[in-house]
Amino acid sequence: MSLKVLYIAGWGRSGTTIVDNILNSYDGVFSTGELFYLWSRGLTEGRRCGCGVVFPRCRLWGDILDAAFGADRPCPQHISRLQREAIRVRHTPALTGPAASPEAEEYRRVTNRLYHAIAEVTGARLIVDSSKVPSVAALLPGMSGIEPYLLHMIRDPRAVTHSWMRATPQVDRAKAALMHQEAPAASTMHWLIRNALLERLAGAYDRRYRLLRYEDFVAAPRATIDGVLGFAGMDAAGGPFTGDTTVRLEPNHTIAGNPGRFRTGDVVLRVDDRWREEQSAGPRLTATALALPLLHRYGYRTRTSRPNRPSRRS
Repeated sequence: MSLKVLYIAGWGRSGTTIVDNILNSYDGVFSTGELFYLWSRGLTEGRRCGCGVVFPRCRLWGDILDAAFGADRPCPQHISRLQREAIRVRHTPALTGPAASPEAEEYRRVTNRLYHAIAEVTGARLIVDSSKVPSVAALLPGMSGIEPYLLHMIRDPRAVTHSWMRATPQVDRAKAALMHQEAPAASTMHWLIRNALLERLAGAYDRRYRLLRYEDFVAAPRATIDGVLGFAGMDAAGGPFTGDTTVRLEPNHTIAGNPGRFRTGDVVLRVDDRWREEQSAGPRLTATALALPLLHRYGYRTRTSRPNRPSRRS
């Protein structure tokens, strides 16, 4: 029987972390967070796991790595080098073909072993990986014993730009630091490129591709999550919802991601639209102009004072 893997992809600050954490709260589901950064931020830099301890000391991830590789664990620096040389975003089109490079195939095998070890240790029937990187999404359909699902998450590029410009504390490091910030033009170009690449990958997933806008999720969180679980063939009974828009989150074992992955307890899910009041004209105009090729396709209006349309991909 194949192992189900739901890969959440898109550009950062699009709501992937909260969706990931909610899904993690259902029976039979285990969310890895951004598994892509296991080797660099987790094992090399020793940042904190979602459970709060520094990653190398997390007992659960130690058991997973033992189950996957035994005493022959891959060198984290070697895997990071494979990512830089063969699994960058720009490699995505090449990775969708029938044969990948030897470096990409090695990375595919390592990640496949991790997925199966996660299922073995946690008992999960569905693994959620919110790495977001399109190139890894391109590798999933070729993994043996894996039934891949692709959840393509998007958000209004003006909101994304505003989020990337904010000074956000990075709480998983030993020393105080701020998360990386992106200028409006750079953020919007990443938004364009990633979303275009993910649409190209939809065919490789056949009916296992779904587009989800952040704005639609926060408008109806419970119904949306029920739909995502059903899409992945999982029972939506139980879970963390205490109301249609409220959840009770438990500690998790996620790798990397937005600081929101450390939020536990009762959480009210509401739209974050501070950007509409706080964003200055320059960044807004830059994001709007650059995003025009896909803006209307996803139902976002040029004039932000007007409500969104339904996405053409919905």
